[in-house]
Amino acid sequence: MRINAMSASNSVTAFLLLVVGLVVGCAPDIDTQLVQASRKGQGSRVRTLLEAGAEAGATTQSGWAALVCAAGRGEAETVNALVNAGASVDRSHRDGDRGWTPLMYAAKGGHIITAQVLLEAGANVNAERNGMTALKMATSQGHLEMVRLLEKSGATTR
Repeated sequence: MRINAMSASNSVTAFLLLVVGLVVGCAPDIDTQLVQASRKGQGSRVRTLLEAGAEAGATTQSGWAALVCAAGRGEAETVNALVNAGASVDRSHRDGDRGWTPLMYAAKGGHIITAQVLLEAGANVNAERNGMTALKMATSQGHLEMVRLLEKSGATTR
């Protein structure tokens, strides 16, 4: 089989179109990128994606919200950006409010500033999920400063 210059050029063009199509087809949508950036602690990327139109309440297929991911990492600036963009401060990490709230994750990690951001944004300090509250979480982890913050914010033991 003889390949001339024209068929070689067409083959290269077809190959490049295939590669571009695969890359575009495999690229996650902007909301998925937002959750991934939140999971990885990429605050500046989160802000860029929000400015580009990503949904602040974006979740994975299994229900993990960008805000929950950021709160669990103690990313206060990212949490603030997500909250200001409209993310729900009391959304659990699973559907039907069966999972922990962002405040519970912040309390578990002892992330004081993150917890303050969530509380100032109206997070329910006494939200209970499967018998767990932010106060119980902070107490169980030995985060005494977090316990004081939560109690000062109205947390009660039930």
